[in-house]
Amino acid sequence: MFEHNISPVIFTIGPFSIRYYSLLFACAFLLGLYLLKKVIEIKKMDTNLVQPLFITIFICVIVGARLGHVLFYRPKYFFQHPLEIAMFWKGGLASHGAAIAILIGVIIFSKRHHIPFYKLADVLSVPISIGTSFVRLGNFFNSEIVGRVTDVPWAVKFLRFREPGGSPPQYRHPSQLYEMCIGIIIFITLWTLLKKKRDALQDGCILYLFMFMYFVLRFLVEFVKEYPFIISGIPLTTGQYLSIPFIIFSGYMLFVKGKIATKGHTA
Repeated sequence: MFEHNISPVIFTIGPFSIRYYSLLFACAFLLGLYLLKKVIEIKKMDTNLVQPLFITIFICVIVGARLGHVLFYRPKYFFQHPLEIAMFWKGGLASHGAAIAILIGVIIFSKRHHIPFYKLADVLSVPISIGTSFVRLGNFFNSEIVGRVTDVPWAVKFLRFREPGGSPPQYRHPSQLYEMCIGIIIFITLWTLLKKKRDALQDGCILYLFMFMYFVLRFLVEFVKEYPFIISGIPLTTGQYLSIPFIIFSGYMLFVKGKIATKGHTA
């Protein structure tokens, strides 16, 4: 067991502070930019797309993830404190909001540049998958989105987490690290598939496999996250309810429409 008392601030110079969350968020985008270029090269697409596509996704992630957190999880608080909506560096980003915004952004980008939607979506799925890991590690340093109370050997006591009712800190699941591992697993899977089956995969396969794996695993991790149930008597969290449409849709596209099949062997 581990007692977590790490300050979320790395260092401060006057009014300026560098936080682990902000640093990891920046690293996620820098790595994402590098991987985006690599994947576009692997797919033999125009490398001139890298910069405008990256900027589009950057804006979609920031705006969508933040608005998703505001609207899905804490609407009452942020409507009372509207100036804090823009303070994403303090934590509070929702992957469901980011997913919706990215899908909208890719649709618009594909139409403007006359590129098939699935080609762009497949390319983006690889860097986005590993980017989620950096964000969750940032959540861990922020002592937020903690897991439920547990006595497992790897439990963490978040000393900076404000326990409900002001009770003493308790050992909890490090659910942020579970989700960090989800991103790593999915990235390795997608990268390996892309490298080995690049010419055989149907357009859209990478996208729907990413969505299906991420939201199924996210659904499972939610069982150990400290979020209140939204309907009395039903043990599902807000995150699980938001994941269900993504799971159903991506699963349908993979296993019913045949996007998981290779070219020439669709269902």
